[in-house]
This record gives sequence, C-alpha cells and structure tokens, in this order.
Amino acid sequence: MTRKVRVKVGIDGAVEADFVGFSGSDCLEEAEKLAENLARFGLLVDPTSVRKKTQAELEAESGTTQEERDPVPAQRK
Repeated sequence: MTRKVRVKVGIDGAVEADFVGFSGSDCLEEAEKLAENLARFGLLVDPTSVRKKTQAELEAESGTTQEERDPVPAQRK
C-alpha cells in the first residue's frame, strides 16, 4: 500500500495529520519528520493527542482484512 500523509490546517491554526499506509510506530517517525519540515518554514507543531486507528479503519484503508495480510515478526534481532 502507498504511504500517504493527509494534513488539515483549521482556521484556528490547528493541524490534523492522518498517516495512511504506515505500520506500527512508523507513523510516529514520519510525524517527527513532518514537524521538522514545517519548523523550517517557521511553523511549530506541538502534538496534543495521538489516536491509534481501529482495526476497521486499517482494513478500510488497505482494502484487506487482518487475516489476508502477511504477519509481521514481533522479535528484534
């Protein structure tokens, strides 16, 4: 699946980012990169909340169910 970052900026300056196609904590790393890039333009972003997507949201984004995806190893070497 293609990775995408959808960003909405509200009239009040609130920023909402939706990370699509990222697994695990990869979205948090990408959020840090996004904040760094915005800071280069003088836009300081301070995360106030992070919400983990539900299994249904993940399946809707990818078009597959949990059973259809390849398992991801949980052990680090």
